[in-house]
Amino acid sequence: MAVIQIVANAVKAKVTNPSREAKLLISELLSYEVDGAEHSPAFKQGSWSGVSSFFKMTDSTFPAGFVGFIKYELEKRGDTVQVLRKRLPELLGDVNPVVDEFPEDSRYDYQLETVRKLESKGRMVAQIATGGGKSRVAKLAYRRIGRMTLFLTTRGVLMHQMRDAFMEMGEKVGIIGDGYMKPRNGFNVGMTQTFVAMLKDPSRSESAKNLLSKFEFVILEEAHEVSGNGFYDILKCCKNANFRLALTATPFMKDSSEANMRLHAAVGGIGIRVSEKTLIDRGILATPYFKFITTEKPIMLYKTTGWLSAYRIGIVENKSRNAAIVFEASRAKKHGLSALILVQHKAHGERLKTMLDGAGIRSLFMYGEHSQDERKSALDKLKRGKIDVLIGSTIVDVGVDVPSLGMVILAGGGKAEVALRQRIGRGLRAKKKGGNVTFVVDFIDQDNNHLRNHAKQRRAIIESTNGFHQGILPVGDDFDFDLLK
Repeated sequence: MAVIQIVANAVKAKVTNPSREAKLLISELLSYEVDGAEHSPAFKQGSWSGVSSFFKMTDSTFPAGFVGFIKYELEKRGDTVQVLRKRLPELLGDVNPVVDEFPEDSRYDYQLETVRKLESKGRMVAQIATGGGKSRVAKLAYRRIGRMTLFLTTRGVLMHQMRDAFMEMGEKVGIIGDGYMKPRNGFNVGMTQTFVAMLKDPSRSESAKNLLSKFEFVILEEAHEVSGNGFYDILKCCKNANFRLALTATPFMKDSSEANMRLHAAVGGIGIRVSEKTLIDRGILATPYFKFITTEKPIMLYKTTGWLSAYRIGIVENKSRNAAIVFEASRAKKHGLSALILVQHKAHGERLKTMLDGAGIRSLFMYGEHSQDERKSALDKLKRGKIDVLIGSTIVDVGVDVPSLGMVILAGGGKAEVALRQRIGRGLRAKKKGGNVTFVVDFIDQDNNHLRNHAKQRRAIIESTNGFHQGILPVGDDFDFDLLK
């Protein structure tokens, strides 16, 4: 077979003098279905398949994040592949970086292992389950690499949390986003939306590109969101960012093949996996137990009721279902457990809060319109036992440091795997007192085709997750509260 050379820098790779056969193979390996292609005239007329590729046949180039993948696939068929690139820049930080006062704990050895892999690979996705300390990994990596760094996110709450965390380490932190434009030579936090707006503005585009070119290390937290064009276009401008680390529990889980490919293109493949089961076995996470409840059928809900009406009748206004939520929350209170009730619609949260108040259960409802200070106050009250239950909308899914919980009630339905894992993860923080367990409540929702299918998908995700499926209770069984002792 052939000897194939790939020349690469931080952003782009090029195959030198490839055969047509090799070019066609690489193009196929990097092909994807274009989002929304079915709506284009060319697709409708049958002149385009709706498929594109990250490989450019005209100049034999592709995004550098695919180098490892392409090398593996070509060598698998018998080719010899030589990758030519500059050596990674010298690491300027300590070999064993210190980021806090906590003593070394072997249970968390994967955190430093992630940094070691990044040292050799330069770029990678770290798939670490929720609760595994991704923020601490970011701190360790920055202290080890010691170069101008950008922590990039789409969420203001994450940006400010990371800024605060690094300032607590004694770092001076630059900030680019949420009305701030104060970059620094060391560690910086930034928002995707800010950079995208700058790149689209002719008067600011060059200055944005110049700033992005200065970063030598880019960290993406909650990196499943990197697959949008915004992240991807930003990272293409980071031409000197030879170090790239994506931190997420749920990479490559989008329904869009194009979106998943963009993440790979920007950052590379998975370099380390730390599963829920690993964290549970090590005592880092609590052991979850899952109870699935069947409730009475609402009068106006039918198998064929449309989605919007079915959600309103079958979930938001479902008296039997909501009563079960309040009952489980009251039992959590009785056993001294704090509880988190997760909803998707504001009207549902308001309805449940009224019911909880009527049952004598102290609760707060936190949703998108609340300020950062209001959110912190609500979480602090839950932590200090000033309230029994926190009702949270989707703002709790990412970037909210929820105190240790005894019960999570998945009141909002839905089917999205990423969101479901994040919501369950909110309750898995290890318990300091009593049994290290968390009780999770979900619903079977069998009285409508849409709701039933979503409930089946949620259960299937739990059943397929090692560390979760062991705790599924048979239908009709109840939580064993003796586990708390």
